[in-house]
Amino acid sequence: MRLIAILSPTDKWGTKTEYTKLRKFLLKDGYIRIAPEVFMHVVQNRKASEKHYRRIDEVKPKTGVVRLLRLTERQYNNIYMVIGEPDYQEKKLE
Repeated sequence: MRLIAILSPTDKWGTKTEYTKLRKFLLKDGYIRIAPEVFMHVVQNRKASEKHYRRIDEVKPKTGVVRLLRLTERQYNNIYMVIGEPDYQEKKLE
């Protein structure tokens, strides 16, 4: 199962530092950056993903939007790439 975190920061003053802290937390917690504001983490099951939901909820920024998406391996494997190749980090996970 994959957990996708999509960040949508705002232009309000002070949010840049909050989102920098969140990005650093995600990378330290084992997430892989797959796009500028999109991070992915492989989890074993639904219960493990809910643990990550709670952890991100503790460090969430005051403004902007943080979306969390849970995908099964089958759903993730159905991603169609229009152009380009999978990142070297994505190739390692397969």
